[in-house]
Amino acid sequence: MLAGVLATAVLWGSSTAQAETILYVPQDNRPVSLSYTVDTARGAGYTVITPPEHLISGSNYHGEADQIWSWVDENAARADIMVLSTDTLIYGGLVDSRKHDLALPTLLNRTKSIELLHKKYPRVPIYAFGTVMRSPRASGGGVEPSYYDSYGPTIFRIAALQDKLDSEGLSEEEQKDLFSLQATVPVEFLQDWFNRRQKNMAVNRALIDATRSGVFKYFALGHDDTSSLSQSAMESRYLQQYSKGLSKQQYGSFPGADQLGLLLMARAYVDKQGTSPSFEVIYPLGGGGETLPHYEDQTIDKTIAEHIEAVGGTMTVNGRPDILLAVNTPLGKVTGESEAFENFPMISKSTNAFLDQVETAVNEGVPVSLADIAYSNGSDNTLVYGLYKRGLLYKLDAYNGWNTASNTVGYAIAQGVLGKAMSSQAHQDMLTQQYLDNWAYQANIRKDIYRMQDSIRTDNVRYTGTLNEKLQEYLVERIQDFADKYLGVDPRRVSARFPWGRLFETDISVYDEPVVPLQKEIRLAREAAERERIAREKAEQEAKAKAEAAAKAAQNGEAAGVSQAVPVTKEQ
Repeated sequence: MLAGVLATAVLWGSSTAQAETILYVPQDNRPVSLSYTVDTARGAGYTVITPPEHLISGSNYHGEADQIWSWVDENAARADIMVLSTDTLIYGGLVDSRKHDLALPTLLNRTKSIELLHKKYPRVPIYAFGTVMRSPRASGGGVEPSYYDSYGPTIFRIAALQDKLDSEGLSEEEQKDLFSLQATVPVEFLQDWFNRRQKNMAVNRALIDATRSGVFKYFALGHDDTSSLSQSAMESRYLQQYSKGLSKQQYGSFPGADQLGLLLMARAYVDKQGTSPSFEVIYPLGGGGETLPHYEDQTIDKTIAEHIEAVGGTMTVNGRPDILLAVNTPLGKVTGESEAFENFPMISKSTNAFLDQVETAVNEGVPVSLADIAYSNGSDNTLVYGLYKRGLLYKLDAYNGWNTASNTVGYAIAQGVLGKAMSSQAHQDMLTQQYLDNWAYQANIRKDIYRMQDSIRTDNVRYTGTLNEKLQEYLVERIQDFADKYLGVDPRRVSARFPWGRLFETDISVYDEPVVPLQKEIRLAREAAERERIAREKAEQEAKAKAEAAAKAAQNGEAAGVSQAVPVTKEQ
């Protein structure tokens, strides 16, 4: 799978990637956190070691922080670089950080363990990432405390008003609204939520202190799913004040969480190269850098600048950049959802003009990484179909268009950096994985599967529940068909599954050889067998009915012969 072959390609005129070992502790076992990140790093020539997956936080079980610490202790001596999720090492995982009941001393002791790890291996750089606990408008599927399903929107509104009270003050009407809302949520739920957040704040301050003392080569603090007025935004503001004095080479705090592991692997690569890649950013006509994406509390131009700083790069507008970051934004200043009806391929002057810029750069040999953020949670069909029609899909250095805008930007920057160290096959496989996930599934197949699940069940398996086998098989067949039709990839080289038992995300695997059964053939063979069974049963039933009819006719004939016979008696 996505075989990691050390490429002979040279990045920015420097030496090729060194075959080093990264000890990687992900925030959970979702593909974006684990397999996609590891595949990309291995494709760039790294050896990546991770804890056993059954210890990593999953869809229906907690991460085992203490056992993962034991694994780290046993394997740290093998590492040239460490990329560590502090959420996993301290809470057990990203979701665990929102739901745990751990005491603050336990959390702070685990934080101290990271400092001891650095003291034990001072020559091994540690790149770490954590999160400001998110405060979503609503949530389901067990990724928040159970009461959030019912009271989440009200808690979000309470926190938003408190943020506004802290930052600019409330009107008399808003104060009344705040008091009224607080009275509608059981006090024990509010206490539980805010107490856990206070623990998260204490841990993050301790991690910032560790950054000051040199424990981390770089520490990234992500803002997981936030908005401009929210508890997360307020806490991020205070943590930003607390981090005052830290250089941008040591510390960054910006939107997103799922992209951070890969982003820091790319940062480790840049540090090893001893270079600072230059980026130029282009947008299509429309909102451009002023776009305010869903689930985030700042404009995209600021988020891009912070990610480029985090990877150790610089922004340039003059001359030839090392990487052209082409960021697809909507005509307006607010992003949409990829499932929306209007997300279908259509002729667009602004998109064509944007594609002209991309094609010109590609033809001039400028590496292009495309961050497709016009829609959240999937690709812009007009844009990617345009890439397809122009034959540009595999001429890009990287393509990303998934989940939140910051997730997409972080991956686009990281894969743009690491892609240069890949073999042509590894690079093609990386692109195939992203197109099948972001374009095929997220923007197209998922909406069809939503409709299918609505017709065969009543619970909401979009986010939780038990998957129907029919949905899984349909997913694989559609993904394989898409790979064949649009990407020119042997469909037997790709497979897909629902890794967390929900329809929100998929896990795409791209293999070196055509080793995957063709789901369409399996379906057709099953349907043929079913038709044969039905025909056989029908023939058997007809034969049985015919035999029964014949037997009945024979029986009726014998009976008629007996009743019509005239008795003959011998005359005496």
